Amino acid sequence: MKKLKVSFYLKGDKKNQNGETAIYGKIYLGNVYSTFSTSKHILHERWEKTNSLRKPVRMDNEINLKNYLKSLSDSIEEKYIDLLKTYNGNEDITPLFLKNFCFNERTEKKITLLEIVKNHNEYFKKQVKKGDRADGSLEKYERMGDVITDYLNSKLKLKDIEFDKITRKFVFGFDEFLRFERRHGSKTGLANNTTVKYIRNISSMISHAKKMGLVAENPFSIYDKKLNEVETTFLTLEELNSIENKIFSNRRLDVTRDLFLFSCYTSYAPVDVMNLRKGNYTLDEDCDNWLKTKRQKTNVRTNVLVIPPLKRIIEKYKDDPECIEDNRLVPNRSNSNMNAYLKEIADLCNIDKNLTWYVGRHTFATTVALANDIPMEIISQIMGHKRITQTQHYAKLMDTSVKKHMKGLYSNFE
Repeated sequence: MKKLKVSFYLKGDKKNQNGETAIYGKIYLGNVYSTFSTSKHILHERWEKTNSLRKPVRMDNEINLKNYLKSLSDSIEEKYIDLLKTYNGNEDITPLFLKNFCFNERTEKKITLLEIVKNHNEYFKKQVKKGDRADGSLEKYERMGDVITDYLNSKLKLKDIEFDKITRKFVFGFDEFLRFERRHGSKTGLANNTTVKYIRNISSMISHAKKMGLVAENPFSIYDKKLNEVETTFLTLEELNSIENKIFSNRRLDVTRDLFLFSCYTSYAPVDVMNLRKGNYTLDEDCDNWLKTKRQKTNVRTNVLVIPPLKRIIEKYKDDPECIEDNRLVPNRSNSNMNAYLKEIADLCNIDKNLTWYVGRHTFATTVALANDIPMEIISQIMGHKRITQTQHYAKLMDTSVKKHMKGLYSNFE
């Protein structure tokens, strides 16, 4: 049986004509909750001064309000017990289900799709602020609001849609809209992988709403389109050396090159490099240097041995004013600027590849790790993957590596 908890809080953006703030409640079952309005208000300063009415109160209106909230909490608990008897302790009882059961006499506004997007992104912003998620991921989810609005306006002539009206036709109509009608720059229609990623993003947002008890089901769970395999771009050893040995006349390209090489020798994503501080750079009992941190995307702890070219970069910036100010190992740069500068570096080094920061991550998996016989399991751990299948997607064997291993067959088949 899930433990029930009822709590009350002030909803700051809801005030009446007397300047009092609306009191809302949360019904928790375990870690999942659903919110509801109590239809009551109180001055914010009184709520704070009385510790949410937990302290003894003397004013009649506050006494009545305190008794009302206590009665409301007791009523929810009684109805939860009734439900448990009816459903024999069924785990399918959600906070949303319990809320609807308790307030079935109340006509409540139905949640809409864009409200779900907004709620998800507000929660995600808190995660970003805390450092648990990346700004780039937030931008991806915020973009979804514009994409959904475009579909609603241009195809359905709607400003928004109540969530319970989302059908199978809506889901696959959205897929069709993205593939054939969505504008992207001068082009019309998105590629398969972009389309699938968009719909997976919205499905993830709805799953969050389901977890929070805002909705009961995820209509996008029926979506069955898959990502196409994409050929991974990585640098050969010759290309990697050409970038490392290139002398740049300005700091902009010099720093960009060093940050890119940092990814080539660690597999770190941009956000992981920017999160590194001097405390992540440690020495073990054998006097070998390590980088020890958690990957922000997967929250997987990964330790990377600092090899000589990586150590040269760290030593280069140990007294750099830009790094000293924030105790960083390397200077901080935005991902978007980095990718623009990397294209310039590719031209200067005569590399005919679309150079992005993530090419560095792929280069680590192939040219740095696999080509030097590091086992796939170790590479997976270094790259912060939770499943080795993720590593197999990134780590494409080079012809030189294949040749080296197959040479051993010569003597057996002469």
